Amino acid sequence: MSQYLSRGISLEVALKIKGLDCFFKENPLMGYEPVTRDGEIRLKGKMELHHSYEDYPVVQQLLDLKVVIPSGYPNAQPVFEEVGGFVPRIDDYHINPGGTLCLGSPFRIDTFLRENSDFLEFFNAFFIPYIYAVALKKDHGINFVFGELKHGTEGEIEDFASVIGLTNQSELVACAHALSQKKRIANKEPCPCNCGLRLGKCVVNHRLNKLRKSLPRNWYRKFKTKISSVTYINS
Repeated sequence: MSQYLSRGISLEVALKIKGLDCFFKENPLMGYEPVTRDGEIRLKGKMELHHSYEDYPVVQQLLDLKVVIPSGYPNAQPVFEEVGGFVPRIDDYHINPGGTLCLGSPFRIDTFLRENSDFLEFFNAFFIPYIYAVALKKDHGINFVFGELKHGTEGEIEDFASVIGLTNQSELVACAHALSQKKRIANKEPCPCNCGLRLGKCVVNHRLNKLRKSLPRNWYRKFKTKISSVTYINS
């Protein structure tokens, strides 16, 4: 564990990040930067991408990568940035303001991390598909092979809708409201799908119950406010 201490990273902090050792074994060209005052862990270096999917081209690429794992991980998302110029810094490649990579909707990422905090598994589940799709788009003219969401909050709503099985924005806001309440209270209210049944008697309830296990009520309370603030047009 001397590699942690030499970078100013306490053993306690390093061991907190499940899967970090395995990540470095698979990506030996990545290293640490000194830990910041707030305890975030910064990774920087090169990683060798060698990936394929079905009949699409094999991608081999050496990438320059920066990663920030916040002190609140896994309740706070890691931030990735490709700093070698491989990823074009335009919206078409799902780049956030400031140059960080948009690996998926916050809803999908937070749900994953609450269920599985292993950093290597997160890396393989989100970063690898993203960078592979970018490579195919950039070098072969193949649009994002795993699909893509709309930018910003509209994309979050779209992703939430795909899980809930509803598409109307007011219904989705009502679902977020139900998820922000205690189950016994929400189940007595009309179902968000407007079927005329109480939520507890509708099939939508089963879908919401699965989501209750993934994220806390206060997350959905903030999410409800966020998705209420935009005009979402399902297309």
